[in-house]
Amino acid sequence: MMCKSKICYFVSIILVAVFFIVSAGKPVMAQEMAKDGSSTKNVLIIYDRRNYFGFKADEVTAIVNLLYHFNVNTEEIMASSYKAGMMQRYDCTFYIGISDEKLKNDLLKDITDYKKPFLFIGKGIQSLLRYNPMEGVEFKGNNLKPVKVKYKDREFILKTERFFQEIILKNDAGQVFSTVSDEQSLYPYIVRLSNLWYVSCLDTQGVLFYILADVLHDFFEEYHDTSSPKIYVRIEDVHAERSIENLYKIADYLQQENVPYMVALIPSFYDFKTKNIFDLKDNKRFAGCIKYMQDSGGSIVLHGYTHQIHKDMPGEGFEFWDGEKDQPLPVDMKKWVDERINAAIDECAEVGIGPIAFEAPHYAASSEAYKNLKRYFSTIIGHLQTSDRGYTTTPYPYNLHYSSLYNNLIPENLGYVDPDDLLYKEHIFEELEKVAIVRDYTAGFYFHSYLDPKLLEPIIVEIKKRGIDFLDLKQENNWVKGANYIISSQSGNIQIEQVKTLKEPLLIRIFRRIFIVLLILVTTICLRLLYIFLDRRRKAKEYLFKE
Repeated sequence: MMCKSKICYFVSIILVAVFFIVSAGKPVMAQEMAKDGSSTKNVLIIYDRRNYFGFKADEVTAIVNLLYHFNVNTEEIMASSYKAGMMQRYDCTFYIGISDEKLKNDLLKDITDYKKPFLFIGKGIQSLLRYNPMEGVEFKGNNLKPVKVKYKDREFILKTERFFQEIILKNDAGQVFSTVSDEQSLYPYIVRLSNLWYVSCLDTQGVLFYILADVLHDFFEEYHDTSSPKIYVRIEDVHAERSIENLYKIADYLQQENVPYMVALIPSFYDFKTKNIFDLKDNKRFAGCIKYMQDSGGSIVLHGYTHQIHKDMPGEGFEFWDGEKDQPLPVDMKKWVDERINAAIDECAEVGIGPIAFEAPHYAASSEAYKNLKRYFSTIIGHLQTSDRGYTTTPYPYNLHYSSLYNNLIPENLGYVDPDDLLYKEHIFEELEKVAIVRDYTAGFYFHSYLDPKLLEPIIVEIKKRGIDFLDLKQENNWVKGANYIISSQSGNIQIEQVKTLKEPLLIRIFRRIFIVLLILVTTICLRLLYIFLDRRRKAKEYLFKE
């Protein structure tokens, strides 16, 4: 037995040594830091349904992403699945009411007993007021008549078709943040009643959405730097079929005005007639123009690989969404994203162009596509597609961080320069007035790369006149991680690094095979020894009780 123990000990030493040698052959991957866990709020979102009847927009997803401007973790649950006491585990709770369904008593009791911040949006408030009447608060019913909303001494015309839940406050009950009016009466849009905050209309487009976005700073008691809101201009749909001369004119004008800008680059396009893909390296003049833009204040944003599927022209089709059937692409999305994004990154990097963010063609991407794109890009630009039921996007008023769909999102919310609209300038600044009610807003608009830069001039002049800073994407920390290249930006510098593929040394591969064989051998020996030990123990007991 002593000899067997020594053998087991010796084999164990060998196994441990082999394990460390094999492990040493694998690189240790550091996890990226997300949010500061010490101050992160855990938020529960309860909802009765995800969309308005007959509409494809996922209102719950739109609201949940609004919260990712703040340091939060979120969890969603349908009201019908809610269990008593569930919300007590969370720092804050939301209820989103789209239908007129009566709330369950378990949920009503928990809302009443909840001592932490609770934000109630939309329909269902009458159930709560019947269950727990509040002094000075009365529910009057639905109202579709409001035509104006007021917030912080600023008034806006309403264009929503959503119903408001009319709440009457008496004896100065509650703290009113925003009001709506139908020209005859005034009642709350957002009101605080102790720890209960109520939003009387669920609308995820336009000024009502932006007012809610701003009030969330007070709800979460999380306040950001408001000293320097930013605005950006993006030169849209830049590809090899565009006029190179016009691209130079745009770049020269913006450089002359000392205005940083983004370039939404489509690096390749597929010619359906010749069945060929034309890449950046096939057009040195175009590649040289993009490098010129990059060096003269432009930050390159990858706008897909070809910005086309089916038989669309580049810049017109979708790429990560089936635009014809209005549904997610029926493909292996991981493989689809891997192939197209790596090809796009390689095309750019090989000619010295460093994209540092991504914009989905037409902002369209399924949730699965976003999750795969997140592996490649630190930064997404534009609207966010917030539904897989159909093509519908949401513009946000501020930067968002660390959701399951993206690492960082920089919104676009002002529209674009439309040469067919004589009032395009007025319309862009009308949207800016709405976005600017948010204390730490980021605003953006785009300008098509085929337009005369003179159309851009009045917008740039007015922005400068208002003293708004332009966002320079290169000054921020961004990264793009392809299979063959890693691109990063910081303080205005763009770095392109080729990934060195490390082939595992032959010795490590041999040790790994030896380890597997030894593992099987030692397991067999140990099982055999265990059997012998148990068998001898059984026989020893039989001997003790033997007459």
